[in-house]
Amino acid sequence: MKGILTPQYRIKVATNGPAALKIVEKQLPDIILLDIMMPGMSGLEVCRELKANPRSADIPVIFLTAKDQTEDETEGFALGAADYILKPVNPPILQARVKTHLALKQSMDALQQTSAELARAKQRMELELNVGRDIQHSMLPNTVPERSEVTLCASMDAAREVGGDFYDYYMLSEDELCFCVADVSGKGVPAALFMAMSKILIRSRARDERDPAKNITRVNAELSEDNPECMFVTVFFGVLNLSTGELVYTNGGHNPPLMRRASGEVEALRDIHGPVVAIMPGEEYGQSTLQMEPGDVLLVFTDGVTEAMDTSDNLYGDDRLFDVLKAVPDSNVRSVVDCVNESVAAFAAGAEQADDITMLAVRYNGY
Repeated sequence: MKGILTPQYRIKVATNGPAALKIVEKQLPDIILLDIMMPGMSGLEVCRELKANPRSADIPVIFLTAKDQTEDETEGFALGAADYILKPVNPPILQARVKTHLALKQSMDALQQTSAELARAKQRMELELNVGRDIQHSMLPNTVPERSEVTLCASMDAAREVGGDFYDYYMLSEDELCFCVADVSGKGVPAALFMAMSKILIRSRARDERDPAKNITRVNAELSEDNPECMFVTVFFGVLNLSTGELVYTNGGHNPPLMRRASGEVEALRDIHGPVVAIMPGEEYGQSTLQMEPGDVLLVFTDGVTEAMDTSDNLYGDDRLFDVLKAVPDSNVRSVVDCVNESVAAFAAGAEQADDITMLAVRYNGY
């Protein structure tokens, strides 16, 4: 038998079971040809030992024997043998079987290697997702301004694949509340880092440029300077005067927010004052002004709300959000946010969430 295979393969011969196990322990072979009838330790016992050892469990074992009893074949296959050849051995058949099982073994090894590489890639991706989430959540405000003139409620339901949504709010002066909702393009750590940079710039520039349009114009210029990946961020940025209820805002390519008036009527703030931020250097952004009355609620949201999908890939859409906001029983900001979140979840009906769902509700209570 050695002579049949030697021209093509390197062969190691053991005359008994223990000797065979020692050879395998020292260097794992690609395939094992094993006689059932051996002195002392039978081939079946050797096979049992091989399959019980994780190092050798996947090595193909081909039994060679003069025995043609069905129960021996059954037991051999039950122990994990790959094939069974009767003696006297037909050389072409032996060569064909060995070649076939070696090819199968090589394919299995390649598959296991690919599986291991995929597992490592998945682990790296999970780590990146966790880092991205940590960055994302660490940048969100954790306190709300304690002012009787205004009530705020925000929520972010993060998707599995981290995006770059963020919201922010802070007092710019004794009577001015700044707030912002934004959505960065892309996913993962790059989006989270670009989000952090965008948020820091918008907040820091607000101290110098209280005018929303000038603020976003300046931020756009700075983000556009060094942006080789062409990332961008949609931004809604507003300044609410708590004494008068006047809201001055600019919209850079963001979803039009919805205003729920105290009367229950709902209107969209459709003014778009410029393109998405960080793409077009030199862009001058405009702004608009509107009057909020006591009881009015402004809902600013990202496209994760309106672009949420159900299991049939239908979009949640603007009209459905409009109707939900009209149907909210009161102008409590928590009720507004909760009703929208519940509506989106019911619509999705278990479909995988593809994007962050972020909202900020601002209620003007009057001075």
